[in-house]
Amino acid sequence: MNSLYILSRIQIFSIVGSLVLISFLVYFIRKRKLLEEYSILWLIIFSVFFVVAVFGAFLEGLARFFGILYPPAALFILLIFGLFFLLFHFSIVISDMKGKINKLAINNALLEQRIETLEKSK
Repeated sequence: MNSLYILSRIQIFSIVGSLVLISFLVYFIRKRKLLEEYSILWLIIFSVFFVVAVFGAFLEGLARFFGILYPPAALFILLIFGLFFLLFHFSIVISDMKGKINKLAINNALLEQRIETLEKSK
């Protein structure tokens, strides 16, 4: 097998895969299963995946820049980097939500205590 044929197959698979992922993303946004604010990061990553898959020369240049001998491996490294970025972003979101939940729990406990006090004073 010649390496041009393998690269072409990988490019086709990557293009089709990125289009399928973007389609799923749009589907879940339209069905309100995924909020727009969280889907933007996914859309950026899938779009970068699509652009890199379409323009093979960019992928080869990126691989050469990082000293990677097999250009499609650079694509997977790029995707792994994107996933780490997503994980970091969602860790921040989860931490923020945990703080808000704790604040709500405290407010709820204070309101329950106030209700009990008012009921006892009647």
